Amino acid sequence: MTSWLAVLSIAGIFDLTPPERPGLPADEEIGGAPVLDWSRRLPGPKVTAATHTELARPAVDGESIFVGSAGDSSLLRLLRSTGEVLVEYPARAPLLAEPVAADGRVWFVDGAGYTFCYAIEGGEPIWSHFGGAPITARPTLTSDTAFVANVDGVVFALDAFTGEVRWRYQRPADASRQSDLTLFGAPSPVVVEDELLVGFSDGAILALDLTTGRPIWEARVGEGRYPDIIGTPKAAGTDLYVGGYSEPFVALDLRNRTPRWRIDAGTAAEPLVEEELLFHPSTDGKLRAVRRDTGEVLWTFETGDSGALSSPQATAVGVLVSSSDEGIYLVDRATGALLWTYDPGYQLNGVTASLTVVGRQILALTNAGNLLSFVAPPAPSDVEVVSERAWDGRSLFRPR
Repeated sequence: MTSWLAVLSIAGIFDLTPPERPGLPADEEIGGAPVLDWSRRLPGPKVTAATHTELARPAVDGESIFVGSAGDSSLLRLLRSTGEVLVEYPARAPLLAEPVAADGRVWFVDGAGYTFCYAIEGGEPIWSHFGGAPITARPTLTSDTAFVANVDGVVFALDAFTGEVRWRYQRPADASRQSDLTLFGAPSPVVVEDELLVGFSDGAILALDLTTGRPIWEARVGEGRYPDIIGTPKAAGTDLYVGGYSEPFVALDLRNRTPRWRIDAGTAAEPLVEEELLFHPSTDGKLRAVRRDTGEVLWTFETGDSGALSSPQATAVGVLVSSSDEGIYLVDRATGALLWTYDPGYQLNGVTASLTVVGRQILALTNAGNLLSFVAPPAPSDVEVVSERAWDGRSLFRPR
């Protein structure tokens, strides 16, 4: 059963009448509670709660949505306004990661270990590359290179236009750790100036030379039973925000490769970084607002379950996040108060893949294999949407 809940500081602010459908400009801001506009069941067999998780975050380019699923070996291009399927791009195995679409092409990876590049119009692949092990993280693209990391600790630098291998790096196996305790996953590589920062299952962050793949430095971050770096790190200023799956989450100073502060909770997703704040999506079902300079936790929002949280997404009225065990939450960025939540209500609930926010449209791929499109209304013309911490947090709106 589908349930809606709006928790408001001023009653009646949110109108649940469905707003106009998109083709919305990408620069429009969300001004109220999202409303479900359409849903589409992605291809694949019926799934069970015991075995199925969807990891492929939807990507948007113009009026197209690109999304894959764990139940079908193809990437789909859908129409943003209706979810109609426009093009299928065949792969070799189910898709476990977000694609990248730009400049008339789309790059994506699959669970067999292939990286593909297609023209957005479709047809045969421009190129494909087999890396030998499943890939569960989005490719990282620069102007001419695609960097991919697989679950066996191998990193490839591929020519973005031909698929030619420029270099390959293999992380040595951790002899002290049993292979059956290694988590199935790896984060996307992160480009910082002339270095490529990559996380591994032994809990280490490694900096590789961007052009040669040569190791430059290493820092050990992950601890506990599952030290695996699964969540993509986030670089901002002189810090790299990164965490192991079990623990900890740290601000790693890139100048001396030591933690400035730590939180004794893990993460499986990329944090959201704003000017003064960081939002930490943990593996214990809690979203924390953290001061970037000191690591002080200003507030903690508890989803009520122990599911790992997805990467938080910024909107003008709050922070959106989802849980691998439950639903979707919109949280006030100043106070941590719940503003709105959505429960998928299917036999297999949870939204493990991160949400996609484009203008006033929000896309969510549930673990049941359903792609949901929400549309939020714009802010009323006579009020200003409050998105700064300078406001007192008691209301989403104030007079212009």
